[in-house]
Amino acid sequence: MVHKAGQSIIVSLMRLIHITDPHLSTLDGLGFLGVRGKRRSGYLSWYKNRRFAHRREILDQLTESVARHDPDRILLTGDLVHIGLEREMKEAATWLRTLGSPGKVILVPGNHDNYATDSLESMYRQWGDYLPQRNGDAHDYTAGFPFEHRAGSLKITGVNTACVTRIFSAAGELGQSQRGRLLVSLDPGQDDHFHCLLIHHPPLPGIIYRRKALRDAGELGDIIRRTKPHLVLYGHIHCNREDHFADTRIYCTASASDAENASYRIFDIEQADPGWHCRMRLVALQDKQFKTVAEDSWQATVS
Repeated sequence: MVHKAGQSIIVSLMRLIHITDPHLSTLDGLGFLGVRGKRRSGYLSWYKNRRFAHRREILDQLTESVARHDPDRILLTGDLVHIGLEREMKEAATWLRTLGSPGKVILVPGNHDNYATDSLESMYRQWGDYLPQRNGDAHDYTAGFPFEHRAGSLKITGVNTACVTRIFSAAGELGQSQRGRLLVSLDPGQDDHFHCLLIHHPPLPGIIYRRKALRDAGELGDIIRRTKPHLVLYGHIHCNREDHFADTRIYCTASASDAENASYRIFDIEQADPGWHCRMRLVALQDKQFKTVAEDSWQATVS
């Protein structure tokens, strides 16, 4: 679609929907003694709190609501499961296929997905079609990342911060090698696309306390400052938040299964001459229905 806005020509580009942290799996029938190590603390967290806070019926309602908006791409920033078990990965794989095809659903993992040393292989067995092809060490969680997904003038870059951590830690890390590859991927001199970065953990220092933070958030902040991606989307902290950093809009979205505040964001991006026109709508659960509760629009320029 082409239309004129003032003296600019605007071409419809893409509708993106961001969802995150569905925590869709159930641990019913498992039992505390059925798991070991860090998974025991994760199981207790689910049993005492998360099974009440994250509701599958809410996620199903949100999934239906998202489909009605007919998105071109669904951007999913991790934590599909709770403690990274094979049975959870299978359950999540079924939901992923309901959500959309691998070409439509763009996924980066979360720390609950790569929860223990055997989780990465389970993830690739069950979700392999939704993850980038691994190059290098199959035991390296960053192998294949960052990936690039291109659609017309849109470029989506996804990184993996989901490293296995010790008990009671939910931290993440890009690592030096992945940061180096990311710097190349986001280099505005490489192309004139609309750049969107997907990450699970908060991308900047100070957003969350250390136990749950990205260990190299300072280094990532420097990369964002230098390369100026137009949009950064993340999850992990289960709330709706917006930050402006240099020329970049950064959004977190609440958990897609939150019994009180399940949310998703719609981004309509149109290529304008010059740059892009962007419209964001936040859709959240209110009175048992998903309703638009906030919106914003802005003009993004060519970096």
